[in-house]
Amino acid sequence: MELSDNTIERICKVFGHLALLEKKGVEFVSSKELAEQIGTTEYTVRKDISLLGGPGYTRKGYEVSSFKRELGQKFQLTKSRKACIVGLGRLGTALLDYENFQEDGFEIVAGFDCSVNKIERIRTNIDVFPVSRLQEITQARSIELGIIAVPAESAQEIADELTKAGVKGILNFSPVKVNVPARIVHLDMDFTNALRFIAARFVMQNK
Repeated sequence: MELSDNTIERICKVFGHLALLEKKGVEFVSSKELAEQIGTTEYTVRKDISLLGGPGYTRKGYEVSSFKRELGQKFQLTKSRKACIVGLGRLGTALLDYENFQEDGFEIVAGFDCSVNKIERIRTNIDVFPVSRLQEITQARSIELGIIAVPAESAQEIADELTKAGVKGILNFSPVKVNVPARIVHLDMDFTNALRFIAARFVMQNK
């Protein structure tokens, strides 16, 4: 079944909200609440779920635990996946020990940086290596996901190295877009441009 990126993104958001509800002991959730939480309409939520052949809607809503389990199995969202971070500046170092990654099934198993001095100074439980060993370590540890947190001028080179190492997906936090083969799923996250969008949006709203 071919699903659009927008549909997959919404389903992942639904899964995340279901996980929060499950932790709180909530048993049922309505399509209206799901729609409000992920920023869409009830119709869209129900359409997405019907495309997946998901659970039927009852008077109480969707049963949280079984719905979460079904989505987790269908998209392997509960499977633990190994990831690495390339670029151990302030952002990369913060991500290195971000506890929620582990809770959500993403295990950071390596960090890389071009500065040997920086590697020696970092205090973390995660193994860190010079970037020259990126391909070797990525392949040896069966790392599927690469997180790029390097300056703009190095981003494409690192994306190329991660691609050669065999990762399946790349999350790029550098302020430039990277080009990767079609087989690599990748997402560019430009914080500065996101802030620009927010600033421009509220300016337009207040005109």
